[in-house]
Amino acid sequence: MVGRRHDDGDLADMIAGHERFRQTFAKDREFLRALTSGEHSPRMLWIGCSDARVIPNEIVSAEAGELFVIRNVGNVVPPSQSGDASVGAAIEFAVMHLKVDDIVVCGHTGCGGVAALGEMVNGAVAPHFQAWVGHARACHDLVRAQGVPEAERLDAAIRANVQFQIDHLLTYDCVRKGVEKEKIRLHAWVYDVSHGEILAYDSDSGAWRHLAEMAS
Repeated sequence: MVGRRHDDGDLADMIAGHERFRQTFAKDREFLRALTSGEHSPRMLWIGCSDARVIPNEIVSAEAGELFVIRNVGNVVPPSQSGDASVGAAIEFAVMHLKVDDIVVCGHTGCGGVAALGEMVNGAVAPHFQAWVGHARACHDLVRAQGVPEAERLDAAIRANVQFQIDHLLTYDCVRKGVEKEKIRLHAWVYDVSHGEILAYDSDSGAWRHLAEMAS
């Protein structure tokens, strides 16, 4: 799991990019001032993968301030009783303080984090990663048990993982109570990186459908 090595040009690109941002910042100063002067009230909690190709605001054309975002390897939601404070604290803050109405768990095609779940992770070398993927290993176990052909296993595991993380969300009292009172809606999505489309799980039909179809 060794990525490419970076050179000095990578940092230079980031510095140049920041300079372009500063120029845009100056042009959009009124918009940004409105963001900082108003209350932070995002419309949705988005739980997604850390993959650099998957940018939540771009995928749904959301403006700054509209999404409260949690990103980690494999879009994982550790169960409430797991002891993970980082994701749990963000969930509680979004639900109890920001009062979000919708929570999305969004996976994506070609997810390296989910792919790694099917491999033997060396706990001596990567103990934190080994512990982390343990929160999602059930998706691979399910796919194997269902006899899914090997060529289709990764896509099936990615979808199953999203559904397992939705189940984990319901282990948080604030989320479960919000759902029971119909104040919070949970959404299981998978972003197709190659086609730029979102598939959404339809609990009524038990099928994955294009997101645009869900709105009709």
